[in-house]
Amino acid sequence: MKLRFCQLDDTFGQYKHDQKTIEINHAIPDSAKLLTIRHELMEASLLLSGVGFADRYEQEPIVRCMEEIFFPAWDGFLKRISKSDG
Repeated sequence: MKLRFCQLDDTFGQYKHDQKTIEINHAIPDSAKLLTIRHELMEASLLLSGVGFADRYEQEPIVRCMEEIFFPAWDGFLKRISKSDG
């Protein structure tokens, strides 16, 4: 998955499923960027797992998605940025 900071009109961020790319509006405050990345990563994980395409959402698949896809990816992202800061 790619992460891009770019010019976006009227939105903090978006996930482009066909490109497997998260785009974050470079103009939003730094304090909002990390939360926006997390939000878009959650959206991506729902689509990548297939849950986002279901006719209805059931709690268990969403919980499993967050446990197996989202949280490990988020932890990996935080480790990457902490290495680049140090």
